[in-house]
Amino acid sequence: MSKEPENRQKLNPLTVSNSSVLFSNQTIATVSDDLIENLKIMALNTPLKRARLCLHLSHEDLVQEMIIVLHKNSYIRPHRHQNKVESFHMIEGKVVLGFFEDSGAILQTLEMEANRKKTFLYRLSAPYWHTVVPLTEFAIFHEVSTGPFLPSEYPEWEPENTPEAIHSFQQKLIDQML
Repeated sequence: MSKEPENRQKLNPLTVSNSSVLFSNQTIATVSDDLIENLKIMALNTPLKRARLCLHLSHEDLVQEMIIVLHKNSYIRPHRHQNKVESFHMIEGKVVLGFFEDSGAILQTLEMEANRKKTFLYRLSAPYWHTVVPLTEFAIFHEVSTGPFLPSEYPEWEPENTPEAIHSFQQKLIDQML
């Protein structure tokens, strides 16, 4: 019989970081439909209407990989990352990404959809201001970015934190795409 590796992880491979973030504890991380369904439930039960599974082991890892679940009522503040590369690969649903100039003017919008009838993967390698707006009940994507984790920057021109201002901001992106 072969001997099991000493560092083999046990079956419950997740650690709860907070009510919307899970971390994988395994060196071989896997994602199943059941796990996605649990992330959807988590997203519904958090104030920000989103959940994240971090597949990397630490904020210090040089590659940060996450499964992100956004409910349609989720709001991602416009932000940017200095000296980072980021990519999204859609798993389920549909989103619009908005990219902005420093002034807040819309530079570009990009519609992404998991069914591959539209763009389903993108990579950003410049520090553009950007946001993600879910267009379906749930939007789920695999995000990869360079590490270590650093907090995002937020622009002065972002909308006021009220439902009306946020809805108007998101609708402007959707209208620009159409």
